[in-house]
Amino acid sequence: MTAQPVEPAPRHPRKTLRGIREALPADQVAAFETERDGLDLEDLTRVAAFRDKWWARAVTARDAQLDSDSDAAMAGDLDLAEPWSLASGQ
Repeated sequence: MTAQPVEPAPRHPRKTLRGIREALPADQVAAFETERDGLDLEDLTRVAAFRDKWWARAVTARDAQLDSDSDAAMAGDLDLAEPWSLASGQ
């Protein structure tokens, strides 16, 4: 008997239209579809910007801790580790 490798669940949604759409909260899907349907596929810069914008929203929606950490960081309330000196002998 051989063991099959266990693949962990992907942390981030796939960078496909379907992957992004499935990871978005329900209240953002209509805006995603409207923007997607109006996208000029000949403008590759805008296509990449569209993908990056909505993929980032999908990642944030999938990871609630990331969203709360981002809000805390913007408010100046995120607890960070104290930096340490890289100089030897101090």
